[in-house]
Amino acid sequence: MQKHAIAIISGILVLAAGTIQGQTQATQSKAEEMVRVFGRVTDFEGRPIEGATIELKNSHFGNAAESTSDKDGRYSLSAPKGIYMALAAVKDYQVKFLEYWAWNVPAEQDLEINPRFDRLEVYAINAWSPQGAYPSYLICFRPMSLTRTIKKFTEAGGMDNLTKLPVMDIAPELTADDIRVAVDGQPVKVLQVNKVRESGGPSQYLFAYLIQVELPEKKPATEYFPITITIIDRATGEKGEGCLFFKPAHLM
Repeated sequence: MQKHAIAIISGILVLAAGTIQGQTQATQSKAEEMVRVFGRVTDFEGRPIEGATIELKNSHFGNAAESTSDKDGRYSLSAPKGIYMALAAVKDYQVKFLEYWAWNVPAEQDLEINPRFDRLEVYAINAWSPQGAYPSYLICFRPMSLTRTIKKFTEAGGMDNLTKLPVMDIAPELTADDIRVAVDGQPVKVLQVNKVRESGGPSQYLFAYLIQVELPEKKPATEYFPITITIIDRATGEKGEGCLFFKPAHLM
């Protein structure tokens, strides 16, 4: 009887040890699936921006994680490993600034993103390699100016009326000299600049830009690499920046 009781107790202890070990491994596995996205939020003079909201967007454009920059402009957030639709950063939206956006964020390991924002927004960045054409990248983006948005808001008599305007003309006039592009940190030449119409609704259009840039001298070292666009509106002095983490469909 005593031996039987000892055997039962031993079995319970082994089972408990196995359960604890399994829980520990599960906890470690879960921790390994989390990654950190971090960086520093600044203006275009390098001054830190405290109190900026940083949001990591999932495929439904909801917040997967968010953070706030400290007095040195630094932020850090944790999220499950994966590819995210975007990361946005802003403070005093539509009052003092517009947003910084990074698109197609490859948070498959710890990732540093350093937002810079002012009164221009570089929104909805897409890029591709044109097949059978001059070796280059075509990049499309929608720039928006806070000064021009406020002007249209005033002319329309309120935000609700903006959607009723046939033309939402809030984009700056840009030339190649107003656009800086870096591919994987390497500055590249802007070859062509085209201002194009983009539908904002069934009976409204606004303006986007389709630009063509040279390929970088050095082949990017990673599968996803950043294409950074920095623009300036010469008429207003406003600046903006955005980024796309690009994965080419084919190598050039």
